[in-house]
Amino acid sequence: MPKDGKETRKRLLDAACTLLAEDSLSALSIERISEKAGVSRRTFFAHFATKDQLLAEVVDHMRPSYLDRYRAWSETSGPCATVEERLQNIFECITSTALDPKWKGSCFIRVSAELGNQSGHPVHAVVSAANRDMEKWLDAELLRGGYTESDSLARQLVVMINGLLMLQLVTRSTAYGKDIVTALMRLLGTSTRVLPTRAAPQPERARPIPVHRLS
Repeated sequence: MPKDGKETRKRLLDAACTLLAEDSLSALSIERISEKAGVSRRTFFAHFATKDQLLAEVVDHMRPSYLDRYRAWSETSGPCATVEERLQNIFECITSTALDPKWKGSCFIRVSAELGNQSGHPVHAVVSAANRDMEKWLDAELLRGGYTESDSLARQLVVMINGLLMLQLVTRSTAYGKDIVTALMRLLGTSTRVLPTRAAPQPERARPIPVHRLS
């Protein structure tokens, strides 16, 4: 694809990303995307066969930043924080977003909800992949923290994260976030964990008693 063609394609993707962040999926039309990108409807179809194809590429384009946000939230706990403290910080950061009147919720959650009845839509595969990315990262974090059933715990945490995002979008209440942190600590507290063992201290060798010969 010529350089100008790649730039036009990127403008269409950027325009759709902006509109999707500002409004619902139902309001995302080809006309609005084309107008935002400064191109014609004909140019749109020269790059994307359907709006669904564009939408799938938009969501896939946003996929890395979705996980990066959670990584960044976990790292604000500090380099010496435990896995429990990092996970708690993620949920507290999610909860704080409910206080922002401009927050429109997670793009992945909103798009999934609006397309929930359209089986086989290409966006579903992208959203599923984003959730798997999250599961793999959480699995690695939990495994490093000594949790033996890290894969199962990771899936449960993804459910908790997505559920909290949806509830906050609907209710704008921080109560769910505060309660879910309590549930998180209870879940981790009852999970099997193998802590690294320290090497047993070696007994100090007895020093030889000097023998003084009588002259």
